[in-house]
Amino acid sequence: MEDHESVVANALQQYGVLLPRLNEASDAIGNAIRGRLRDDGLNHHTVQARVKDPASVKGKLDRLTADGRFKYERGLEQLDDLIGVRVIMFLEPDIADVATALKGQFNCREDDDKTSSQRRNGQIGYAGRHLILEVPAENVPVGCQTFVGERFEVQIRTVLQHAWAAFEHDIRYKGLSEVNAEVDRAFTMASTLIELADAQFSAINDIVKRRQAESTADFADSPATELTGDILQDMLARLLSEHPRSQARQYDWLGNLLAANGVRTVADAEELFGAADWSGVAKRMDYKFPAGHVRIADDFLLKTWGVDYIARTKSLGDDPKREAKLTYRLERMQD
Repeated sequence: MEDHESVVANALQQYGVLLPRLNEASDAIGNAIRGRLRDDGLNHHTVQARVKDPASVKGKLDRLTADGRFKYERGLEQLDDLIGVRVIMFLEPDIADVATALKGQFNCREDDDKTSSQRRNGQIGYAGRHLILEVPAENVPVGCQTFVGERFEVQIRTVLQHAWAAFEHDIRYKGLSEVNAEVDRAFTMASTLIELADAQFSAINDIVKRRQAESTADFADSPATELTGDILQDMLARLLSEHPRSQARQYDWLGNLLAANGVRTVADAEELFGAADWSGVAKRMDYKFPAGHVRIADDFLLKTWGVDYIARTKSLGDDPKREAKLTYRLERMQD
């Protein structure tokens, strides 16, 4: 039987050969995830995709179990995080929606909700949700056709959770300071404050949504006012109070979609969206979670104008597969 040093040396040699392909797969998977979050209108901060560096691979292969055995005796085949993706959210409740979206896009091998397990056990510390996903052989995500079967890890957490985790990792695992009781206590206090801050951010978001929904903003005084992204955001927040906000830049894109179909003023948009059967659209599309404002508005416009809408908007935005996606979505609505 090979000794551990030989196993690690062979694994690292194999890893060097795999690196170019892994980098290509990481880029493709990251782009596919960004596209999915954009399509679903999920308001996120960033999506970061990376390939583990060789030193980190070696460090992981050298890890021991509690009884002193090497944890990864079979080398690279046991490592599911050679490709890692971090999805950073603004609001903690949105983490579950992202997990649902990605589990619908890729095959899910593991789902570890560390935030929920911490709270169930009355613990304080690292929070987030980790998924082990695999590129599926059927309904392959755009750009991932040559990476079927590739496994990767996704970490989903809030901006604050990410900041805590990154700093804690530097301190505990990169030897920047001796870990002692004082450090542990400080990290526990920081984790508690972050949990409270995330809860307050969610509360603020709920207050804003409620006030927008209750708003009696009257655009009748200036019906010919040109549409802007800010106006569309306020308008949809009132009309779709149960749906989450999309990314701010997506409302400007929605304005371009409307302009391409002759809707350029506030009055035109109010008339169009005010008469929409939003629940009917949601039922037809069978969303797994409430779609973001821009996604459901895009689907409503598709339902309203059909193939003409596809022809007029297929080239708007930076999604080269928009025409195919719209065609698929229209077929779902018409079933």
